[in-house]
Amino acid sequence: MQGDEAFSGGVHLLSYEVLYITEGKVSFHWRGQTCLAEAPAVFFLTPSTPHEVKSLSPESRYRFWELTFNVEPPLRDDHMDRWNERQQRNDFYAKSLLADLILKALDAAYHLYTAEAAQAKVHLEQVCLLEIQKAFQLIAHLLDGTAKPSLNAAEQRKWNEREAIDIVLDYMDWRYKEDIMLDTLAQLVHLNPSYLIRLFKKQRGITPFEYLRNLRLKAAVSYLSGSEMTIQTIAEQTGFQSVHYFGKVFKQAYGQSPATWRKQLTRRQE
Repeated sequence: MQGDEAFSGGVHLLSYEVLYITEGKVSFHWRGQTCLAEAPAVFFLTPSTPHEVKSLSPESRYRFWELTFNVEPPLRDDHMDRWNERQQRNDFYAKSLLADLILKALDAAYHLYTAEAAQAKVHLEQVCLLEIQKAFQLIAHLLDGTAKPSLNAAEQRKWNEREAIDIVLDYMDWRYKEDIMLDTLAQLVHLNPSYLIRLFKKQRGITPFEYLRNLRLKAAVSYLSGSEMTIQTIAEQTGFQSVHYFGKVFKQAYGQSPATWRKQLTRRQE
């Protein structure tokens, strides 16, 4: 595996390549095709594919990785072309859980490779390679699902009610810091958003966003009692829109502002 942020194109006879755009806008050309993309974006290339990347903004940053496989790689040429074309959609990673996982795998490899000089450390280089291979497998799975004709509601994967809510709960537990949209939760389990709210309330007694609020409050209490982080930082780290909104929601739940609650806790401990 090799990486190079300065390299801007060429052709490699024996290795697959991954181009990871981390900042800015670029124009990417491969095999007679062109894609304009804004970070984050990920391009894949099969061996012997001529390609070129051009920066379209001063702050553009990217990295190439070269990879060889001891077994048949999971992606075909048409897979990679279809994937590359999707990089023009700015909302692609935000609206797809699998796409976001792909980005996280490559982000881990990128930071390990950059910050830890993984190319000089065998174990870290292997971790980077595994992350990139994981991204390949996820893309193959994602594209296999979308290559087929659209399924009607009766043919889609069906979860029972408990399974559907468990999936939504796991998603919120994992990503409570992020700006979670109702449509995203509904898409995870192929349910109508309003029906998902009714089903969630039936099983949990509260709405999905009441659950999410409680989750964030519990995380905030943990930070308030176990760290010296500022109120502002705690609000940011627990997914609240602003420190003002955090204070309002916290007071509704605990009867005190976060600062007062922390001071009283400190006095009791002393």
